[in-house]
Amino acid sequence: MALSNVSSEEFSFPLLASQDSSKFPSGTDSPPLWKHSPENLRRGDHDRGLEKEDGNDQAKSFSYVERKSIWSDKTEEKMDMLWEVLNEELPPRSQSLRIELGGDRGEKKASLFSDESPAVAVGGGMKLTKKKMSPNVFVLMRVLKKLLMGVIDLQGAPSYTCANVRKSRALRQNITRPCCVQTSSVEESKNLTMGDSFIRPHLRQLAAYQPILPFEVLSAQLGRKPEDIVKLDANENPYGPPPEASFSQSHTPLGNMKFPYVYPDPQSRRLRDALAHDSGLDSQYILVGCGADELIDLIMRCVLDPGEKIIDCPPTFSMYVFDAAVNGAGVIKVPRNNDFTLNVDRIAEVVELEKPKCIFLTSPNNPDGSIISEEDLLKILDMPILVVLDEAYIEFSGVESRMKWVKKYENLIVLRTFSKRAGLAGLRVGYGAFPLSIIEYMWRAKQPYNVSVAGEVAALAALSNEKYLEDVRDALVRERERLFKLLKEVPFLNPFPSHSNFVLCEVTSGMDAKKLKEDLAKMGVMVRHYNSQELKGFVRVSAGKPEHTDAFMDCLKQFY
Repeated sequence: MALSNVSSEEFSFPLLASQDSSKFPSGTDSPPLWKHSPENLRRGDHDRGLEKEDGNDQAKSFSYVERKSIWSDKTEEKMDMLWEVLNEELPPRSQSLRIELGGDRGEKKASLFSDESPAVAVGGGMKLTKKKMSPNVFVLMRVLKKLLMGVIDLQGAPSYTCANVRKSRALRQNITRPCCVQTSSVEESKNLTMGDSFIRPHLRQLAAYQPILPFEVLSAQLGRKPEDIVKLDANENPYGPPPEASFSQSHTPLGNMKFPYVYPDPQSRRLRDALAHDSGLDSQYILVGCGADELIDLIMRCVLDPGEKIIDCPPTFSMYVFDAAVNGAGVIKVPRNNDFTLNVDRIAEVVELEKPKCIFLTSPNNPDGSIISEEDLLKILDMPILVVLDEAYIEFSGVESRMKWVKKYENLIVLRTFSKRAGLAGLRVGYGAFPLSIIEYMWRAKQPYNVSVAGEVAALAALSNEKYLEDVRDALVRERERLFKLLKEVPFLNPFPSHSNFVLCEVTSGMDAKKLKEDLAKMGVMVRHYNSQELKGFVRVSAGKPEHTDAFMDCLKQFY
């Protein structure tokens, strides 16, 4: 049957099937035909009923508006629609895909070439090169079938990413996402450009990062004044910055600036010089960012092509996986051992087999506070992979920073921050040490005015009062140790030793960790709970001031 002869009132097309004729209706040597009429092409009844011509079975109705012809002269546009759906429905493990248009005897045909099946066709003349279709190929064939029906409803469709995809010449980069318009009569639907059609396909599936709520929002949600909330959920430094960096003083560092209305120094020269003095590493190795988070994203943008992979070692800081998803990168998870140490042997296997581009490590690790041994770090540095070492909490560990190591190891980047050490989390100032062979490209790709005047002058002021920073560090370490000892006495908590400014606790004795977190919040005490599989039975508690620990422990006593 030539598709061009199909009427606008009723049309049919071949069912997807294998070449095995035993699967076809009795007495036939070709796939059955599915028949559609306007009344069963109603929106919202997806996969609910079609009529089969050779039987009385009620088959399924597709939620599409009927077109006057299946294959219009807008073939290329339709293929663009298809390509968008394939990008969304294609199973992640598939590595390549090619679609070709063709046909014989006046019939139109779309052929699919993939890793799993090098030649699969729908339209006129069904044929498969394999006797059976795998589930992955079947998904793709269903999408091709939808294309031949004429209109593809993309609204609410699930989304998956596909690495290293190859398009045929009929497919363009710019895709218009169609909007299906329901009509009471048979008429051609209109394609309306939707705003999200401009968004990169892999970002449509991205779940937003879940940040910690600020005091003002917590206050409104809990019905408590901000000063009545004990915030132990974000590892913030409750002592804040030294007086020299405080904007509540009568003479603030920002107020002393001669030209606050001028854009900041794009190279942060003064701050980098101060950091060079603080770290003992020449300033040419140092780059400053709007928090270490900006540098994590910058590294990925400079290093990773879409589809390339990183290694993540959960449980750890979730920003690595989030930024990888934003940048279209894949993630290979190598879980930590039960004691939260790295599984170095498994990392070595993954590096050899999967060839990932970089690995992100945190020491001390968030959320458990463990540190990476020098032996393990050296083993990983000996692998052909870029190592990004996040030292956001290094000041509380008693271990010397590895910033100077970047002079020796071309595959090492070390990140630091002012958020924990200097109490400047709200001003977003971080920095990193890079090999000279890498930092050149970071300078090229970074935003020119990424560190604000306020952030830079506050960081400079904080570095000028080294004694204050040391005193605050020592106070938080003492409180961490006190908190750990108190938590060991709680019958339903199993705390883990920490080298950071927080303590991770396993919730035991049949108590629900999430409910514990929620009950504490109702009392005005905020702790961190995780929804991940590795940590759903855990809570993390930040070390605060002594009065914060006392209030927290008083609340816990109400549970035993």
